[in-house]
Amino acid sequence: MVKIDAAKPQANPSQEPLKLLELEVPTTWIDYNGHMTEYRYTHCFSDACDALLQLIGADADYVKAGHSYYTVESHVRLLGEAKLGDAIYVTAQLLPSDGKKIHTFMRLYRASDDTLLSTYEHLMLHVSLKENRSVPPLPEVTRKLKPLIDAHAVLPVPEAAGRSVGQRK
Repeated sequence: MVKIDAAKPQANPSQEPLKLLELEVPTTWIDYNGHMTEYRYTHCFSDACDALLQLIGADADYVKAGHSYYTVESHVRLLGEAKLGDAIYVTAQLLPSDGKKIHTFMRLYRASDDTLLSTYEHLMLHVSLKENRSVPPLPEVTRKLKPLIDAHAVLPVPEAAGRSVGQRK
């Protein structure tokens, strides 16, 4: 249920975070406290990350050809509650990245009032599956990724980026 507008970012990269995921919270995602269970927040961010990778051409065929991105670090903050049936969406801002490393800051919002519910800082490394080591991405991925990185370079770094657990900013 990932919503991607692949043409817009490739043709005319926006200097705004990318909206990569929209969905409604299903019954199976609700916990005993009556709100979305903790791991489903991360699930949303994972699906948004997959959408970003599809957008830049690092899709299933790319993996079959022996290349991929691996998550090496992530940090999630739970700030609000999503309830059954809430429409939610995820945006992603690319932080300084070089393609071999993709550093993102994602935000999950409730659509009805744009309340920020969670953030997710994420670092991925591009790898050769055959060599089992980090290598630069193929040129076709770089061609799609670089305009997004350049467009987001003018955005301020989110206040919460670079936090560690329990740290207040």
